Amino acid sequence: MRRIRIPALATAILVALMLPVSLTTPASAAAPTVDVRPLPLPIGESPTVPYLHRPSSESVSVVDPATGMKTPVALVGDDLDEFTLLGRSGSGFVLRVRNRNIDQIIRVQLDVAQRSLTDMYYADKARLSADGRYLLKTATLSSGGIQAQVRSATTGAVVARHTFRSATRPDPIDVSGTRVLLGAYSTPRTLVWDWKAGTVKTIASRAAYAGGFATNRLATYTKDPSQVDACSVVSTVTAPATTLWRGCLEAVASFSPDGARFATNAIEHENHADVVRRRSLRGTLLTTYRNPNGLWAYAWETNTRILMRSHPSSGTPWLVRCEAADCERAWRAY
Repeated sequence: MRRIRIPALATAILVALMLPVSLTTPASAAAPTVDVRPLPLPIGESPTVPYLHRPSSESVSVVDPATGMKTPVALVGDDLDEFTLLGRSGSGFVLRVRNRNIDQIIRVQLDVAQRSLTDMYYADKARLSADGRYLLKTATLSSGGIQAQVRSATTGAVVARHTFRSATRPDPIDVSGTRVLLGAYSTPRTLVWDWKAGTVKTIASRAAYAGGFATNRLATYTKDPSQVDACSVVSTVTAPATTLWRGCLEAVASFSPDGARFATNAIEHENHADVVRRRSLRGTLLTTYRNPNGLWAYAWETNTRILMRSHPSSGTPWLVRCEAADCERAWRAY
């Protein structure tokens, strides 16, 4: 192929013309915006994290991607039961089921009888600890207080409990040893409750709502997220006063497994759910995902690849997998 030679003067002019653009273009300008409405996307492999399979209203199971096995889930009430998968716990899975007057946490495991771990109240919170050993929940008491509880995710037995004033609205986030990370309101703050020492210490003047000890990541609200001037702050658990990122339109949905990135949904006072953003730990925008029909972050499959619950204009929603700007359908949700 014949080489094309550019005269030196022309080269200098080209460089001079290009230089101001490279200097003035912000780094975030390179972050792509991707339309993730599911139906136009190609179909890829099934999710690599546990997920629910509900081919009919009467048939429910949890799919274990490591083995391909499906663990049946028995209906607690009737075919109007709604299930939320809280996660893997050892060889089993923990779910929350709701239906009219039913609100329970249950555990399912292959070849083991389904177990109810605890009853819930509609406003109570529940999640698994990062290692899957503990069920963290709140319980609304008849006395008016709210009790933070640590329960075995296998048997449901209470390991530890601490009662707070109802205005505190405790939100247990994670456990490490005998220390529990909690968010709290009335005056927004982040607490560490040590049930062995019997102490509750404030480590930040914002309310924790996401993060964990193992990744040393913490997401907090400056005030109740329903308030229009509420903002979200990312820091570490060990240095909560050092702000890594702050935003007043977004809230952290989850951190990547290595803690180097996080995904966001709209903060509550924005009252919409059509954008998910993927950011670096210090907030650099990496990718914006949009779907006017509804879009929510679901789970990280790897340190860089995420699943989102994405709605078509009509019909059943899908789990959509994205690696940067490359997206595909992973599973039909229910």
